[in-house]
This record gives sequence, C-alpha cells and structure tokens, in this order.
Amino acid sequence: MKNKIVLILILFLASLSFCLESCATSEQVTGRPIDPSIVQNIADGKTKSEEIITWFGAPASTSQLGDNTLYIYKYCVSKGSGIYTGYFGKTTTEEKCDELTVTFDKDGIVKAHNFVKRVD
Repeated sequence: MKNKIVLILILFLASLSFCLESCATSEQVTGRPIDPSIVQNIADGKTKSEEIITWFGAPASTSQLGDNTLYIYKYCVSKGSGIYTGYFGKTTTEEKCDELTVTFDKDGIVKAHNFVKRVD
C-alpha cells in the first residue's frame, strides 16, 4: 500500500511539472533608426557624403566598388519568444531591418540610393 502511494505521488509530481509552463520574450535592437523624412532629402547627383554622415552618422559598413563607395545603414529589431514546459520548449525569432544603401562617385557625390523600411 505504501509503495502505491509513493508511486501515485511520483506520477502526480511528474505530471504537475509537465503541465507547468513559462513564457519568455526578448527584443534586441541594433543600429540607429533611419528617418524616412530625412531619406527624402537625398538627391542623386547632388547630395554629398558629408551630408549623409551628418544626417545618419557613421554607416554600419562600407565597401569600395571600383571608383564608387557604398555606405550601408541598418536598423534592426529582433523579437524572440518561447514557451517552455517541464520537458519541452519552442522558440521563435523574427527580425525586421530598415536598410539604407548609398553609392557615391569618386568625388563623394551620391550616385544612387535605396531605402527599404521593414521595422514597424
């Protein structure tokens, strides 16, 4: 009889820990927000690299493409969430990034630019 009670107690505690759930969420931000109203001020063939740096700061990365220079600005928000039970867990992550690319000619004048907005 005593063994049955111990067995029932063990099964009860195991099922209780299986049923307990916990949730976790997180958010990570990288870069600086890119203001679309300032992006509208960029004029291909006119805007200078100094103006771009004044408006947006230092780029996240740069590349040299022959005589041209490419600046890349990124602002990303990563959101993660998870649900965990006593034995199992499931996590999901979603990342959204705004990205501004600006190509300059050898004189530091904007040749072309592109802005993609994905962060709400």
